[in-house]
Amino acid sequence: MMLSTSIGIFPIPPEVAARLPSAPNLPDPAAPDASRQTEEFRAWLEESPDHQVAYERVRRWRMVQDELARQAQAEGRPFVVTDDGLE
Repeated sequence: MMLSTSIGIFPIPPEVAARLPSAPNLPDPAAPDASRQTEEFRAWLEESPDHQVAYERVRRWRMVQDELARQAQAEGRPFVVTDDGLE
């Protein structure tokens, strides 16, 4: 499993991946089936309040990881994906 950040793509350690809520990927607006992906994603979100919570947790985690990756790059140190932001 990989995490895409603004500075690159990084492996997600298994112990972090195990803690991530299950949520589908965001639709790719450039994909030929973007409208289908969008409809399926919206249907998944609306299916359960738990899905909305799971998506928000993953979204927040990605934002925190992106910030940590940029900080690591600015400080000249390697970035390792963590569970920071999953609270």
